[in-house]
Amino acid sequence: MIYLKLSIRNAKRSFINYLLYVVAMTVLLAIIEVSNCIAIIGGLAGFQVVSMPLLITAIQIILLGYTGTFMLKQRAKEFANYLLLGMGKKRLTRLFLCEILWIGFCCYLAGTTIGFAIFGFGYFRELFHERELWGFLYGKSMLYTWICFCFIEIVCSFRLEQRFDKLQIRELMYEKNYSQREKNIGNYKKWGFLFLFCFVCFIGCVCGITFLPGTYLVYPVSVAVIPLCISIFAFYRWAFGCLYAQRRMKSLQIYQKDRLYIMANVTSNFKTAAILNAVFCLCILFSECSFITGILMLQPEIQLFDRASQQWMGTSQISIGIIFLVTYFSILSLQQIMEVGQNVRNHQIMRYMGKSNKEIERLVNQQIAMKLISPMIMDVLLHLFCMPLLNGKMNSILPNSLNHILLRLSGGFWACIIFAYICYFGIAGVMGKRYLTPSD
Repeated sequence: MIYLKLSIRNAKRSFINYLLYVVAMTVLLAIIEVSNCIAIIGGLAGFQVVSMPLLITAIQIILLGYTGTFMLKQRAKEFANYLLLGMGKKRLTRLFLCEILWIGFCCYLAGTTIGFAIFGFGYFRELFHERELWGFLYGKSMLYTWICFCFIEIVCSFRLEQRFDKLQIRELMYEKNYSQREKNIGNYKKWGFLFLFCFVCFIGCVCGITFLPGTYLVYPVSVAVIPLCISIFAFYRWAFGCLYAQRRMKSLQIYQKDRLYIMANVTSNFKTAAILNAVFCLCILFSECSFITGILMLQPEIQLFDRASQQWMGTSQISIGIIFLVTYFSILSLQQIMEVGQNVRNHQIMRYMGKSNKEIERLVNQQIAMKLISPMIMDVLLHLFCMPLLNGKMNSILPNSLNHILLRLSGGFWACIIFAYICYFGIAGVMGKRYLTPSD
């Protein structure tokens, strides 16, 4: 009971630090709730719908593992003071985990309510007219979401507990300023070779999907996701490792203009940044696949199931794709706003060195723009190589009235991305600008 009261008090006092965690947890749990509702009602969609909550759970574990580490950095000195005052490390760990679990439970209630409301508003009232089924679906979907939530919390709590056990007081005092390092700066070349190999394997799978007859199509389709995921992760490890190596080699070019400051900001935690960019890249791919699949299922020329069920499923896929897109931009924007707030002291030093407020604001906007767009780089590369091949395959399968529909839908999705990018960049810039005002 004492832990619960302390955790509630600390959570309220440190709500700004938990904002990123709350947004990510609530939105992703809402997506899991929608997915579970689809899995319960739309069993005819098969493995694709049933596996969706599992995929989102895996993404959420990675993201929340990062946000948990982020919160540890934000409150590192506070925890160090607790230890100096005599609080045991195990007791401090339990207190912090209690905060995480209490906030997570609140996010679970909010996420399941929002997710069920989204599902019910769009589809449920059209399919069912008996109120008894409302409670059945809500209870069963909440149970499935609760299982996912408990699994996420157990894994993340275990990782945070391990992190706490390894930290000493001195490390906590400097945890907020911790910068990841690489002993061998040439390691990025290995990641580059791995990326090239896996990317070639993935392109080979796409060529197999395009040119092989239908009887052999199952083989490249079933294994394509493996080289795809590895190539995305290896690409960002190679890219950030290359930037880190350039910074460590201290070439004269990085000292020109503001390159050193930008490169230092990008590569200070390059390993974590590589993982995050890979996850967000997969998030965009999954969002686009859901969006395009949903639009295709709404086409009258395509008949896979009965018309009512197909319209419902297509609308569900579009909604999930949009939710993933909003999640991507919301989390990245919040992260950039918090980073601007953390660098207030650096901005003050830059003023002492002669930088004007407009120059600092322009520099911050450049960082926000780069961080928002960096997960899209690999997506663009994949589109350049794969979309023409897949579009040709779709043209051979679909009616002539739907020729080049894959290119049109992909173009429409990226138009939505550009629009969302402009909106969120403006929001992040305006909210971050308050940290740039010099204090009296």
